[in-house]
Amino acid sequence: MNAIAESTTEQTPTGERAELIATLERHRGFLLQTADALTEEQARTASTVSALTIASLLKHVADTEEQWFRFAVEGTEAFGLDHEVYGDVDWDAIDAASDDGGQPAAEWVDTRFVLAEHETLDHLRTRMEQVAARTEEVLRSADLDSAHPLPVAPWFEPGVSWSVRRVAIHVLAEISQHAGHADIIREAIDGRKTMG
Repeated sequence: MNAIAESTTEQTPTGERAELIATLERHRGFLLQTADALTEEQARTASTVSALTIASLLKHVADTEEQWFRFAVEGTEAFGLDHEVYGDVDWDAIDAASDDGGQPAAEWVDTRFVLAEHETLDHLRTRMEQVAARTEEVLRSADLDSAHPLPVAPWFEPGVSWSVRRVAIHVLAEISQHAGHADIIREAIDGRKTMG
């Protein structure tokens, strides 16, 4: 069953839909605010012990939100777990080595926060706006109870399905967590805080 309703009638969202859209927008705004008045160099500065930067967080949040709302509509195909992001990682070997306290036989290199040359602040802001517009489109018209099974991966509980509603809550948590990270990074750059 398609999560997006067949109706193309433009409606103003109300109730739960309006609250989800507004809350996501508010927390995206907190994240974007951490990049206000930064130079490109500052946006790519890892100012704490973490390798994260404000620019890399903007990229990651946009990519993550886009992927999760694709999942909400399309199902597991949205993740492309076999090759696009995770390559040919043998998760069973990694889990077995971790359980034994040893080093995994294969290591997955996380490239989700790596920035390309063209990913400037303007580019990243525009991308976040485009992703937010698609998210709103899904939340305006989707059956919030429509669900898909989560893909097979060690961090997902086997056999669990997530509804569009659950996806929205997960993305909200993701955005909020990274807005907090960005706030700490920004404070270490120039003392500016999103709040306080």
